[in-house]
Amino acid sequence: MKKIFFWLVWSGFFILNAQEKTEPIEVLHADKMVLLEKYPGQKLLIGHVELQHKKAVLSCDKAILDTKNNFAEASGNVFFNQGDTLYLEAEILRYDGRRNFSVAINRVFLRTPGNSLRTDTLIYDRQDEIAYYRSGGTIRDTVNTINSRMGNYYIKKNLYEFIGDVRVDNPDYRIESAHLQYNTKSRTVYFLGPTDIYGKNNDVIYAEKGFYDTQNKSGWFSRNALVRSGKKWMSADSIYLDKSREFYSATGHVKMQDPDNKIITLAGYVEQWSKNDSVFLDKHPVVINYGEKDTLYLGARHIFVKRQDSSRIFWAYPGVKFYQKGFSGRCDSLFRDDRRKQIELYKQPVLWSEDAQITGRSIIVKSDSTGKNPDSLLIPQDVFIIQKDSAGYNQIKGKTLEGKFIDGKLRHIDIIGNTETVYYVRNEKNKLIGIDKSVCSAINIDLNTDGKIEKIYLRDHPSGTTYPPGKFPEALKKLPGFLWRGNERIRSKEEILDNRSEKITPPSQQHQTDKPEPLKIPARIFKHL
Repeated sequence: MKKIFFWLVWSGFFILNAQEKTEPIEVLHADKMVLLEKYPGQKLLIGHVELQHKKAVLSCDKAILDTKNNFAEASGNVFFNQGDTLYLEAEILRYDGRRNFSVAINRVFLRTPGNSLRTDTLIYDRQDEIAYYRSGGTIRDTVNTINSRMGNYYIKKNLYEFIGDVRVDNPDYRIESAHLQYNTKSRTVYFLGPTDIYGKNNDVIYAEKGFYDTQNKSGWFSRNALVRSGKKWMSADSIYLDKSREFYSATGHVKMQDPDNKIITLAGYVEQWSKNDSVFLDKHPVVINYGEKDTLYLGARHIFVKRQDSSRIFWAYPGVKFYQKGFSGRCDSLFRDDRRKQIELYKQPVLWSEDAQITGRSIIVKSDSTGKNPDSLLIPQDVFIIQKDSAGYNQIKGKTLEGKFIDGKLRHIDIIGNTETVYYVRNEKNKLIGIDKSVCSAINIDLNTDGKIEKIYLRDHPSGTTYPPGKFPEALKKLPGFLWRGNERIRSKEEILDNRSEKITPPSQQHQTDKPEPLKIPARIFKHL
C-alpha cells in the first residue's frame, strides 16, 4: 500500500510539472529566424517578433528563444501584453517560461487598469502576480503621483508597497514617508513608518501608523499622531479625520494648542467640527488659558465648545473645578458666553478668593474687555461668605452680592438685602478684642491684596452686639446655612491636572512666540510645531 501511495503522489507531482512544462513559449511571427548551431535549441528571431506564452503576447524587434529551457530574451521596442489586465514596455525583457518570471530593463513602463508605473528595472512574477523594483519608480493614477526608492506591486490585491523616500503628490496634499502601501482600487494609503501629510493652508498630519483614503479624504492615524491646522495643533494616541465633513476625533493622551487664543487642552477623548468651530472634550479634560496675567486651569468630566452666530459658547459639566493664582472654585456645571463675557456657575457653586469662601444659589463672574481676566462678581441669591479666623469663622450672609476685581483679585464687595455678619475684631497687633454680631440692610466690604477683610461698612440702620472674647454664645457662632467647604478648596494647578504625566509649563508673557511649545512632544515631530 505504501508503494502504491508514493507512486500515486510521485506520479501526480510528475504530471503537474510535466503539464507546466508542456506550455512552451510559442513563436507567432518573425521576419527572420536563425538557428544557432553552437547553442542547440536556441533560435535568433529578427523583425516584428511575436511570442506567446499562456495567452500573454510578447513583441519586440529581436529575440533569442531557448526552447530547451523555455526562456526568451527580447530587445528593442519590447511590449508584453497580458490581455486587459497588464501591459508592459521596456528596452530589454528576459522571460522564463518555466517559472512565469520576467525581468524588464531600461525605460520600463507598466500599465494596469487605473494606474501606471515607470522605473529602470522591474521584476515580474507572473505566477503570483507580483512586480517589484529596487532602482526607483513612479506610479500614477487619475489623482496621485507616487515616487519611491523601492516598491512591490501585488497585482491580485491591487496593492503597492513603497519603501524608502516615498512621496505622494496630489492636487490637495503631499505625503512623505519611509514606508507605506497604496491600494490602487480604493486609493487608500497605509502608513507603516514615519509619515508626513502636507495639505493646503499650512496644514500638516504626522503619524507612524494608520491609513488615509485619498478619495473620501478620511483617515486614521496612530503612533505619535499629530494634526496641525495653521498655528493650531492636536496630538494623541490615535486621530481620525474626515476632511469632507471637517471632522476630527482623537483618543488617548490628547493634547491641543491654540497659540492665538493662548489655550492648551488635555483630554482622554476629543471630537472637533472645524466648520462649526465646535469641540467636545471627554474623559476628564483640562483647559488651560495662559492669559495676559495668571494662567487659568479648568477641569470637568465633559466640556463642550460651540460657535453660535458671532459668539462662542463654553459649557463644562459635571464636577467642574478651576484654579488661578489666588482664585479657585468648584461647581457642578459652568457656562460661558463670549458675547456677554461672563461665566455662570450652577449647582452648589463655591469660590475661594484668597482666604474667602463665597457661595450662592448661582455665581456669575464677568470678564474684562479682553474676556480673559475677571472684572466683577454677581450672586443673585443666597449669598454666604466665610473666612476662617484662628478663633472661629468670619461670616457674611445676605440676599445678593456684587463684587469688583482689581488686577485679578477680588477687592470690593457689596451685599444687599437681609444681611447678617459675624466678625472677629482684632487690633493692629492681630489680638482678638471682640466678636461682632450684626444685622443690617446692606454691607460694603473692602479686601486687601491678600484677600483679607480690610474694612466693613454696615448701612441702613445696622444693629448688633460686640461680645468680649470668651463671652460669645455658642449658638451664635454660625449663621443659619453655614457650610464650611475648606476641604474642597483647590490650592494648586496639580489638583486640576490630577496625576497626568504631561508636564505643563505655559510660556510666560515675556517669552511668548508665535509657536510656543509648552507640551512635551517627541523631538522628531517638533518640526511640525
